[in-house]
Amino acid sequence: ELLEDAKNVHVTGDFFYDEPFVTGNFTVEADVVVPSTRSLKPVKMHQKFNFTENYSEVEPTQEQLDEEDTIVTVKDDTIDLQKAVEDNLLLSLPSV
Repeated sequence: ELLEDAKNVHVTGDFFYDEPFVTGNFTVEADVVVPSTRSLKPVKMHQKFNFTENYSEVEPTQEQLDEEDTIVTVKDDTIDLQKAVEDNLLLSLPSV
């Protein structure tokens, strides 16, 4: 409901090992259509934003959770970047 359409989504980024995590830094660009908060009519906009996530094979401690913005627990040696991009795209949307 927050995002009516997303096209031309491009993601670039890097992973690096920063003990005890694997950290990913990403840049996302996308053309999106969102409902206006006033009229609810579709509004087209271009989004460009960066986000960083830390990944760990073990559950993070409370201290680590307090120190880091985002820690995602990896299961089956797989990092789901699509979910990360979708979540951060929704978080980056302004009220229009």
